[in-house]
Amino acid sequence: MLAMPSFAEDHPKTDSIEVPEILRFNSMYAVDGAFLTPDGATEPTIRDIVGDYQSWKINKFIKGVLFSDGKLIIQVRGLIFGNNDPNDETQFRALVSCLTNDNGLIVTKNVITAPFPTGPEGNANIKAHLQLPRPCVAPIVMILNGNPLDGNAWFAVSGF
Repeated sequence: MLAMPSFAEDHPKTDSIEVPEILRFNSMYAVDGAFLTPDGATEPTIRDIVGDYQSWKINKFIKGVLFSDGKLIIQVRGLIFGNNDPNDETQFRALVSCLTNDNGLIVTKNVITAPFPTGPEGNANIKAHLQLPRPCVAPIVMILNGNPLDGNAWFAVSGF
């Protein structure tokens, strides 16, 4: 049986004051259907990020938490291709997307982690500290392909 670690030990504190969570999720939606982006195309996107051109699925779970100081913790278990083929990525990255204010205009600001190792089973543990924009309104978390030289394509996004 898979032990489910608690996020409590990772909950940051500043001068004995807990840093507020801004997003906690226990599910993600794997790219599929209308969210697939044909190879070489630039649409459709979520917050300026294309979906992969192949369907993915979550065999077990993806859960995580984002704190207001930018700390991001995600457990990925079983992110594989939609046809049950094993994951072919050696690394995943995570992205936090916020709407923010830029000189009176609402803009999208995407912040991406460094790559984290994964394997054929599609498991990864992501722990990162990101510089979030202020304000960070309507945050969305995505799991991306691991190699930034291949561009950015999402495999899973917060939601269900």
